[in-house]
Amino acid sequence: MADAETTRTSPPQPVKDQVSWRAWIVLLLLVCVYSFSWVDRSLLIILIDPLSKDLHVSNTEIGLLTGFGSSLLYSLAGFPIARLADKGSRRMIITAAVSAWSLLTALSGFAGNFIVLALTRFGIAISSAGCSPAAYSLISDYFPQKRRGTAIAIYSLGISIGMWAGLTFGGILEDRFGWRSAFMMLGFPGVLIALLFFLVVKEPKRGQHDTHIEGGDRQYSLEEAAFHIGKHPCFIAIALGLSLLAASNSAFENWIPTYMIRVNHMSSSQVGSISGLFQGVTGFFGTLMCGFLADKLGSRDPRWYLWLPILGFLVMGTGIVMFFRVTGHAMYVCYFLIELSASAFYAPLFTAGQSLLPPRLRALGMATVLFLLNVIGMGAGPFVTGWMSDVLTGHGFVEGLAPAISFMQITGLVGIIFLGYASLHIRACAQNR
Repeated sequence: MADAETTRTSPPQPVKDQVSWRAWIVLLLLVCVYSFSWVDRSLLIILIDPLSKDLHVSNTEIGLLTGFGSSLLYSLAGFPIARLADKGSRRMIITAAVSAWSLLTALSGFAGNFIVLALTRFGIAISSAGCSPAAYSLISDYFPQKRRGTAIAIYSLGISIGMWAGLTFGGILEDRFGWRSAFMMLGFPGVLIALLFFLVVKEPKRGQHDTHIEGGDRQYSLEEAAFHIGKHPCFIAIALGLSLLAASNSAFENWIPTYMIRVNHMSSSQVGSISGLFQGVTGFFGTLMCGFLADKLGSRDPRWYLWLPILGFLVMGTGIVMFFRVTGHAMYVCYFLIELSASAFYAPLFTAGQSLLPPRLRALGMATVLFLLNVIGMGAGPFVTGWMSDVLTGHGFVEGLAPAISFMQITGLVGIIFLGYASLHIRACAQNR
C-alpha cells in the first residue's frame, strides 16, 4: 500500500517550522471527516428517546450502544488499523473508513429491532477506528512540534462541530420526519467527504518535521513497537488520565439530552438546539482557545499540557454536580461552564502523548490512547451511568440518573492523580523517546 502512494508523496519541508498551504487544506478536510464521525455519535444521543420507545430498548441497552459495546469494538479495531497506518497509506485508510461509517449510519434508519440496530452501530464503531490514529499521524507529519497543539486543537473542533450538527439537525429532522429519516439524511453526505478527501490529500514524508529524532523514519516490528510504547510510564499515565476524565464527561454528555427531554418535557428539536449550542459552539471556541493556550504555555514548560486539563476537570466536575442542584438560568450557566472546561482535555493531552513517540509509532500510540479512552471513557462512562439509573428506577428515572452522573465524577478525580504523576516526569520522558 505504501508503494502505491510513493508517487503522491509531497516533498519535505525545507524549513523546520514552516507550515505549507497544503497542510492547512489537509487539516480542514480532517476536521470535516472528524465532524461527520461525531455527527453519527451525537445523532444517536438525541434520538435515544423516540428510538427506545419505538424499538422497546432499555437504558442499559442504550448504554451498551452509546458506550461500552461500541467503544470496545472501536478500540480493538484501532490497533490493527493503526498498525497499517504506521506502515502504509493513511490517506486510503481514512477514505475507506469515512465511506463505511457513513453508509452504515444511513442503514441504521432501517433497523427494525435492537439486534439490527446493534449490528449497524457496531459496524460504525469498527470503521470509525480508521479515522483518528491515522489523522493524528498525518498532522504530526504536516505540522512542526511548536504548531501541533494548535493543529490538533483545530482537528478536535470536529468534535464540537459534529456534536452541534448531530444534536441540532438530528433533533429537527426527528421532529419533522422521524428518527429513521434522521439517520438516513445525515449519513449519506459523508460519502461525498470521503471522495473529496481521496482526491485532494497526499501522503506526506514521515517525520519531515522531526529531523532531530534519530531514526525518525525507522520501521518497528510489533514487539519493538509494543515495548517502545509501554516503556514510557508518562505516556501510559497520560492515556489513563485522559480516559478517566472522559468517563466523567461522557456520563454527563451522553445522558443529559434524554434527561432534559424527560424532566423538562421538551421536544427533541428544543433539546437538540440547546445541547448543540453548549456541546458544539461552546466546545468549538473552548477547544481552539485551549489548544492555542497550551502551545503558548507549553513552549515554556511542557507540564502545562497536563496542568490545563487538570484545571479543566476541577471546573467541569464541580459544574456537573451543581447542575442537578440548581434550576432556571443557573442550570444553563452550569452547562456552559461544563462544556467550556471539558474542552481543555483533548488537544493538550493528545499533543503531550504525540511528543513522547517517534514518527513511525504515532498512529499505534494514539490507538493505545484511544483504546483506553473509548473503553474507559466513552464506553464505561455512559454504560455504567445507564446501568446505575436502571438500578435506581425504583425511585423514578430522574432520581436515578442524576446521582448516577454525579457519582461518575469520582473517576475524574482519579484521572487527575495520573496526570499529576505524568507532569512530574514528562520532561525526562520526552528526552528519552
